[in-house]
Amino acid sequence: MLAVLSDIHGNIEALDAVLADLAGRSVSAVYCLGDLVGYGPDPVACLERAKEWELVLLGNHDQAAMFDPDGFAPSAERAIFWTRAVLESCGRSDMWDFHSERPRSHREGDFLFVHGSPRNPTNEYVFPEDVFNQQKMDRLGALLDRYCFCGHTHVPGVFVEPEVAGGQWQFFSPEERHHFWRFDGRKAIVNVGSVGQPRDGDRRASYVIVDGWDVHFHRVEYDWRTTRDKIYAIPELDNFLGDRLDDGR
Repeated sequence: MLAVLSDIHGNIEALDAVLADLAGRSVSAVYCLGDLVGYGPDPVACLERAKEWELVLLGNHDQAAMFDPDGFAPSAERAIFWTRAVLESCGRSDMWDFHSERPRSHREGDFLFVHGSPRNPTNEYVFPEDVFNQQKMDRLGALLDRYCFCGHTHVPGVFVEPEVAGGQWQFFSPEERHHFWRFDGRKAIVNVGSVGQPRDGDRRASYVIVDGWDVHFHRVEYDWRTTRDKIYAIPELDNFLGDRLDDGR
């Protein structure tokens, strides 16, 4: 079985809770779809954990920490500059090396792993409401051989192609499918949600386990108040970034 996580965003409390949850399951590998850093107060600790995993992709916040944030909101931009300063001052050149070596996508049999989308692996969002943009979804589907796992939006769920030509793509939240999806031959994009900053109204950390053709969505409680208070204590991180952990938004 394979664990797939994404969007940790410097939240070590959430990440350690997920790893503790995984320790009780028969997981053979951990794949991360990017955004280890950004927003949260513990980028170095999260990078330390990630160095032990079988696959870690480059997310847009990871890329911004190495270069310059492009199109970021002011609070996200300030968080990235703070994150960069922390990484530069920690005296760990291996952290920069690890970041710079991250691939943008990974193919494995029928599975494609990206941070954003099949069209733009690092930066393109695929939101639930995009199922009403048939041109966009058809273009993304044309780039898929079969199945894709992504993050980036922090909203878990499954996009599945129409059963008949000319039909409309569908999006299913994990709750609609009893936190389970079985690949059935139709092209599908699975968003695994966010470990460190969920935005679907559920503040619990989100990740998936892949067992053959079966995908199981999991949510894990963590000590979000500790993370929030760490954010409050860092002037460069907006309090809003801590407040939203409670709301799951």
